[in-house]
Amino acid sequence: MPIWSSTERCRQRGDILLEALIGILLMAIIGLGLVYVTSRVAVSQKDMNLQSLAIAQLRDLLQRNGAGINLCSGSPQISLPSIGTLSVTVAGCSTTASATVGGQAVTGIPSPLTLSVSNSALGGEVSVGATL
Repeated sequence: MPIWSSTERCRQRGDILLEALIGILLMAIIGLGLVYVTSRVAVSQKDMNLQSLAIAQLRDLLQRNGAGINLCSGSPQISLPSIGTLSVTVAGCSTTASATVGGQAVTGIPSPLTLSVSNSALGGEVSVGATL
């Protein structure tokens, strides 16, 4: 005579199906979590690449225009993929500093320039340069 009666077997048939459904639900939740994290990492990577390109172009503008004469008189722009052309803000034009070298005062030294560009795709404002 079997240990289990036929009525007990009928009751237990749904247990396996319920366990399988719970397992599938848990796997779906874990899968959605992984997809979300992966998409956030991809967006963050894209933002960092755009910031890196903007910084490289701003540094190039500073290096090509040593004293800043062309930057102060014109309206410089940079071009970024998927954003387009952005206007660059130049700070420090027509300001001078003074210094003392070997006991003698030197005046009329051009202040360092600061270049900045602002866009929501860059995460706000990106600036390059220094101040005294």
